[in-house]
Amino acid sequence: NEELDADLFISGSAILLPELVEAIRDNRGENAVFAHKGVFLAACVRDTAVREKLYHWLKTGLLREELVHGPNHDIDLMSFGVPIVEVEARAFRFPWDLLSHNTALLEADAAFYRLGTVESDASIASSAELVHPDRIHIAADARIGAGVILDATDGPVIIDEGAVVMPQALIMGPAYIGRASRIKAGAKIYEGTTVGPVCKVGGEVEECIFHSYANKQHDGFLGHSYLGSWTNLGADTNTSDLKNNYSQIRVTLEGREYDTGTMFLGSIIADHSKCGINTMFNTGTVAGVGCNIYGGDFPPKFLPSFSWGGAAGLSEYDFDRFAATAAAVMQRRDRTLTERERRLLRDVFVHTSGQRT
Repeated sequence: NEELDADLFISGSAILLPELVEAIRDNRGENAVFAHKGVFLAACVRDTAVREKLYHWLKTGLLREELVHGPNHDIDLMSFGVPIVEVEARAFRFPWDLLSHNTALLEADAAFYRLGTVESDASIASSAELVHPDRIHIAADARIGAGVILDATDGPVIIDEGAVVMPQALIMGPAYIGRASRIKAGAKIYEGTTVGPVCKVGGEVEECIFHSYANKQHDGFLGHSYLGSWTNLGADTNTSDLKNNYSQIRVTLEGREYDTGTMFLGSIIADHSKCGINTMFNTGTVAGVGCNIYGGDFPPKFLPSFSWGGAAGLSEYDFDRFAATAAAVMQRRDRTLTERERRLLRDVFVHTSGQRT
């Protein structure tokens, strides 16, 4: 922060709620650590020794371990020798935390948009219905087709620049449709859904997060799920997000099982993973980076990165074949798989090799 002549560290897992933002602002650039029950959230640093210690913790992953497994005994916040400010803020520990907080964060983010406005060059069919238009924002060059219903009764609806909502689609707030994304005809997008830029989304969707260039174009249900960039779900893919016995859902991550504390959780699917038509995902399924999933039965609930197969068995997806497919997919959207991205994906491939044996 040049104005205050201090460095500001903010954990990528910190939820930037007003309480944390105000605490940082009120600190006015003095040395301080901001934490919640011993979990590091942010720090304002003037001192070189403190700065170097923070860099060390970031490089060695100690801060990440603290967030995932609880306060880390190798991290002594008191050793900073600077005040520790306790704030009523939280940090994302697991992917499902993103989903559980998304509805509230959509409401908070709506403050950055001019609700109740339709910007110039936006096109809205005369038969489209805007319910509570004072809580709807439609950006420039967006197109709203015939018979579309945008319902902001329970939360704001944001349609960003150049997005297209095709005829007869329903979007219920709070919801965000990203720049240049396309909501297919007849889609049902329920509350708590974020669609990132340049996505294609159809079928039935509830409380989901789509990162950029994610595709779920066809019919099928996706609930309480998280899709990374460049993912693609084949036609009639369905996720279960509630167990028949209504018990809390358990998830496996990196060989360790976690109780999510929630009854609702669909699938967590990482970047560049794809599934074939009629794929079924069980509650709490996790698929890593670069998976190719197919078959007529439930695949395993944990699919390591670069897995190839499904219920009948998994093998390792050859990295060069994966990279060629990823490059072809990106080229269709006028994007290039850079050498840096390829190296990063290769590092993930190597790092996760033990999970595939």
